[in-house]
Amino acid sequence: MSVIELNQLTKYYGTVKGVENLNLAVERGEIFGFIGPNGAGKSTTIRVLMQLIFPTAGSFSIFGTKIQGDMPEIRRRIGFLPSEVNYYYGLSGRQMLQFSAAAYGVQSPGKMIESYAERLDLNLEKSIKSYSLGNRKKLAIIQCLLHEPELLILDEPTSGLDPLMQTRFFEIVKEKSSQGMTVFLSSHVLSEVEKHCDRVGFIRDGQLIHLSDIGDVPGRETVFIEVRFSEDGNLIEKYGFTDIDPQVIYEDGVHVFHARGLLHNELHKISEHPISDISVRKPTLEEVFMDLYEQEEKVVQ
Repeated sequence: MSVIELNQLTKYYGTVKGVENLNLAVERGEIFGFIGPNGAGKSTTIRVLMQLIFPTAGSFSIFGTKIQGDMPEIRRRIGFLPSEVNYYYGLSGRQMLQFSAAAYGVQSPGKMIESYAERLDLNLEKSIKSYSLGNRKKLAIIQCLLHEPELLILDEPTSGLDPLMQTRFFEIVKEKSSQGMTVFLSSHVLSEVEKHCDRVGFIRDGQLIHLSDIGDVPGRETVFIEVRFSEDGNLIEKYGFTDIDPQVIYEDGVHVFHARGLLHNELHKISEHPISDISVRKPTLEEVFMDLYEQEEKVVQ
């Protein structure tokens, strides 16, 4: 049974498209990355899953239950971390978490609160008014985990967190996933998705254009050869690189070859000229992602 299942999910705001005909299934225990540019439909999808808005057409199910109208008994089993968090400033961090635990019916949450606060280095005695953006985000992380949800929906979860806290946050997420919690992660930080997610979905203009395991994203077979030649300037035409198969571009003193398949021919051609520096690497998910969108733009045009 899928934890999340979208069937031809469509949401319009008047005549403005939010998402259209989304089909997607997210399985128990997986960390699923949901990425796309601003306005692609990520926030609309999350709001539908949280029952903050409802579809114009199509349907969706959570925990195997088709959602029809407001169903708080389903929402109670979900932990939600929004991209921006705001609190009543008159409370301390501890008071806020105790209030939240009581609202969810969590009994004796003290040890859990202390454990998360220690891991995230959060002083619970201070007033929320005194918290920085990062500390408010830490408070929100603890709040969304206190009731031990079965599904965790994360919208830009690490914004405001320093690198150390980002690492600790994902350690917690990985632990919870290994225990069976399902994670739906929307992020602009594609390195996070690449490093931590099992699968990824690309959404563009309200439609899902690609869905795959992280390792099977098209374009990952490309290799970038970045070369700084001893001779300065753009040498593509002078060295005859216009005749070789892979695409090559010149930027900031570096020639970047987009090689596909075997590297022997490209490296042999490159090695015929004096080199001051060279590196060979796989593309990042962000680079693959942008290439996917460029291909889609060409199809649309």
